[in-house]
Amino acid sequence: MPLTLFTSGSTKEPKQITHADIRPYIQASLAETKLTSKDIVLDVFPNNVIAHYTITAQPALAVGAHLITATFDPYTYVKLVEQYQPTFISLIPRHLEILDRTKAWANLDLSCVRYMVTGSTLITQPLIDSLRDKGVQTVANWYGMTEMPPPVFIGYNTASFDFTPKNGYTIDFTDEGECVINGLLTGDIFDLSTKTFIRRMVPATNATWKL
Repeated sequence: MPLTLFTSGSTKEPKQITHADIRPYIQASLAETKLTSKDIVLDVFPNNVIAHYTITAQPALAVGAHLITATFDPYTYVKLVEQYQPTFISLIPRHLEILDRTKAWANLDLSCVRYMVTGSTLITQPLIDSLRDKGVQTVANWYGMTEMPPPVFIGYNTASFDFTPKNGYTIDFTDEGECVINGLLTGDIFDLSTKTFIRRMVPATNATWKL
């Protein structure tokens, strides 16, 4: 039976991927995050979202890590962090906006988290700094975390990206700052002087990956 996997929103047509595609994405994700059987992974991505397969749940299962998976709820999330002390988490800005409205989040200690993945839209330096202030050891801003999983390039603890491509991708930029990956225009505009993401040329369409 086919499985439809959603991204945070694509500016292109839906893409066809296969089970064979997913396996190398998982391995590349593991190579970046260095997940092991000793890690504790807290996953709040639904199982119809591609990040569940390439960033959190499937990489955790592949190495035998302790996996806690739950429907996202801000109050439950805080309790799960306190109970299980995860070493690896992934949250997108919308998650963080909701968490920020709760009193428990304000004082939550995240020093147990050695690696956190975020991305999917504009990530600001104040947002990264707030997570570091909570104790997160590495806040990794993955560009391409769903459009071309796993990441094409990353910013570590900063909104500025290291434009050194990951996982065999080639990147370039037009004079206007549009990112070009493997010769394909992405519609994503960067400030090349600060190496920061600015905006998408076309609003997200909520198109899906299809498996």
